[in-house]
Amino acid sequence: MLNTNDKYVFGRDKRESKRLDAQHDLLLKVTENSLIHPKIPTDTLFSVADIATGTGIWLKDTSEMLDKVDGHRCYYHGFDISAAQFPEDSDTIAFSLHDITEPFPEEHWNRYDLVHVRLLVAALEESEYSAAVCNIQQILKPGGYLQWEEIDEDTYISKDNPVFLEVRRCFDVSFKAEKKCFQASTKIFEECMGAGYQEVERLTYSSDWDENIRLETERRFVAIFETLYASLLLRSGEVDTELAARKRTEDLVKQYKSLCESGNSPPVKLMRVIARKQQ
Repeated sequence: MLNTNDKYVFGRDKRESKRLDAQHDLLLKVTENSLIHPKIPTDTLFSVADIATGTGIWLKDTSEMLDKVDGHRCYYHGFDISAAQFPEDSDTIAFSLHDITEPFPEEHWNRYDLVHVRLLVAALEESEYSAAVCNIQQILKPGGYLQWEEIDEDTYISKDNPVFLEVRRCFDVSFKAEKKCFQASTKIFEECMGAGYQEVERLTYSSDWDENIRLETERRFVAIFETLYASLLLRSGEVDTELAARKRTEDLVKQYKSLCESGNSPPVKLMRVIARKQQ
């Protein structure tokens, strides 16, 4: 069933958890396997948080990477507004409920060397980014880093792919109606600058650097269309029923696959904002 009422557009069932984990694997490849940007010194990371953690897959991979170093032990904490996708067995990672737009409990203030956030473009209202950036700043240690990643409008900019033009139109109209921001990474960059973060950068990664991940990229776009596009059609009132939304989406996916077969297969772009709290 499509999600039309929750602030979070996607579902939280096992199928959605599998989609999130598969998406994580692709985005890791898109960034050339950089879980953490090279500018962030990993040998100084002893406390790491992940906001909108979902299944905790980013924290899981990050903990395995950091703890490979002899003698390096780190504290890991995942936050989300729902516990539905938290792993059932995790001895090395703590999880708790929290909304990024609300201040964190005092025990988390000035605690983390790195805070990671990913893919909230379909969840946050434009007016909420300021509070989110400031709340993260409060839990970072002085000199700690923020790494926030989004798939936003930049991914769907295309001159010759009618499917991407339609998806961009749908997302833009729906996000504006829900007071959300399709230019999320630009908004995050601006809010970080305004909040006094230092060394703020907005970076672009694209899947077209590796032809071997093209098919995987196409599968991920199909998954996005079948979830986000279909949900937004219904939430925005463009269609009246879930059946109509799924029919429109089915036709779109068929057109997309046909374009891909003809060589018109746009890359996925991941936008990454990194910033440092003042020391």
